[in-house]
Amino acid sequence: MKDPPRPLAATQRRSAFGVVIVAAAYAAATGLAQLEALVPAWRFDSPVQFNANFAVAVGFAWATFQLWVHAADRVERRRWCAALLVMTLLATIQASDWLVDTSVIRNDWLDVPLWLAATRLLYGIVRHPRERPWARSAWRLGLVFQTAFIVFDLGNGPLFKSIVAGPDAVASISEWTELLAIESYVMALVLRTVGPPAPTAASFGLAVGSRARWLFDAARLFRKASYPPVRAAFYPGVRAVLIVITSLWLALTVGRRLHGAKIASGWVQLRDLLVLGLRDGFDPLSYYYQDLYRATGRAEAGFYLTRHETKNGLLYALNRMRAQPYAASEMGDKLLFADCCIRAGIAVPAILLCGGAHGIEWRAPRPTLDRDLCVKPRHGRGARGVTIYQRIAPQRFRDAAGAEIDLEQLIRRLEERGRRMPWILQPRLFNHAAIADLASSSLIAVRVITCLNEAGEPVTTHGVLRILGRLEPTWPFDDELGAPIDLVTGALGELASDRLDRCAERWPHHPMTGRAVAGSVLADWPAVRQLAEAAHRLFDHRTLIGWDVALTPEGPLLLEGNNSLDVMFPQRVYRQGFGRGPLGPLLQHHLELLGRSRGLE
Repeated sequence: MKDPPRPLAATQRRSAFGVVIVAAAYAAATGLAQLEALVPAWRFDSPVQFNANFAVAVGFAWATFQLWVHAADRVERRRWCAALLVMTLLATIQASDWLVDTSVIRNDWLDVPLWLAATRLLYGIVRHPRERPWARSAWRLGLVFQTAFIVFDLGNGPLFKSIVAGPDAVASISEWTELLAIESYVMALVLRTVGPPAPTAASFGLAVGSRARWLFDAARLFRKASYPPVRAAFYPGVRAVLIVITSLWLALTVGRRLHGAKIASGWVQLRDLLVLGLRDGFDPLSYYYQDLYRATGRAEAGFYLTRHETKNGLLYALNRMRAQPYAASEMGDKLLFADCCIRAGIAVPAILLCGGAHGIEWRAPRPTLDRDLCVKPRHGRGARGVTIYQRIAPQRFRDAAGAEIDLEQLIRRLEERGRRMPWILQPRLFNHAAIADLASSSLIAVRVITCLNEAGEPVTTHGVLRILGRLEPTWPFDDELGAPIDLVTGALGELASDRLDRCAERWPHHPMTGRAVAGSVLADWPAVRQLAEAAHRLFDHRTLIGWDVALTPEGPLLLEGNNSLDVMFPQRVYRQGFGRGPLGPLLQHHLELLGRSRGLE
């Protein structure tokens, strides 16, 4: 009876192992031959040089054969033509070595640019997420050997030679690393054909957070450096160094202050930070921010999303899976956003005036300005750049600095501000009486997260009552406080802070006013939820949105929508990752669609 056929992936894995073993044996045989040779490795007639030339010939033959096999496939034909060019560059490098050794030319200064060109070309061949990962690993190995070759080839001054053991040793090591680099690059081309295919997220059975990080890397969703806002932090190898440094700093500064029976020891915390960060790409800050330092916390990491993947490109990709009806982002333009909502009958604060370089546009009669007013930048989100003018008498106001001005002076200020940036003027909003004692002067917002389901209908998955301490001048701290909202009853949970050094603290009562928070029911929660879902139906080209809703005496008003919402604070407030809540299955669905659109599912 015949054995059942082996799964294709297993066969390919064995083939890949075979290629690696043959390459290792080839390198070992070269080493033995060089030991028996009477000429140094840097000579053109040495075993090292001969075998390097032979490796280039093998690469030529393989690329030519694959070009013939894929002659009908335009994309593959182009890639294998690029592979032939890589081999041509490597052959040119080998020829220059021979010309130098035979004194035809004086030096091989062209080697470095030729090597860099070959490396970049090969990277372009194996970089695609659908390429076989073994091929990318072989390319990375070749890059290491190539870097070593360049260091030894160029760093051949007297001091360098004396440290290594003389000029012959330097030259021999240089040729050895060159051989290993060539062999690795040829191996990458072979593994591109015979190696196992790139695994999909489904094959891993990943939790939603792990799947998001895997997709962010595999589909190359990086868009711009937002977290951290430094492009160099995303260069190859730099992120790993930053993870190690950040992990050590967090373990020493935050971890050492944590004590309790269910809290992992300092060494365990450091181990978790390094394993999660280096192996899984997990943001080290989230480890403490989400209380994962507790005994069973590490196992929950896969269910959490972090700012690393979401802020740097994943949310951007998710929210552009559908056709975009607006040329500019309607979420970042307060005037466009408000106009869209008003036309759809969604309750938003009125816009009294708007202005910019073109001057002031009056949208309401002059008498409506005789009230407390709020000036906001037209572009941007949150409370940045917001200015409050308090009415103290008919058509007289007090600004944030305490200066008193009349309406004409206010309008002149707005004209001057418009020359610098566009703005909008709205009535100042006040908190509903049911929550007024949770803040002194700031407007409390309810963050509602909605996500489209498989039918394209918005579903509310999280609600957070947000209190911004930085907008309270009399409070001794500037934390943002948040309480989770029960989606069915509207009941509030304990308050949590967004400060990392308060990661272990929770408050059932407001820390400043003493008002009981946990267990109280949020007024008008059903109306808040309905308002957010209605807004998402209007902007249903977005997949996942965080809405800010104000509870005012006139009822809920939609302040803004954020399609690049912060994922850390809601998970912290709820004490569970998105993957453990109602957002988990919805995100899994959209991540699968996104991965499929990138050829990864």
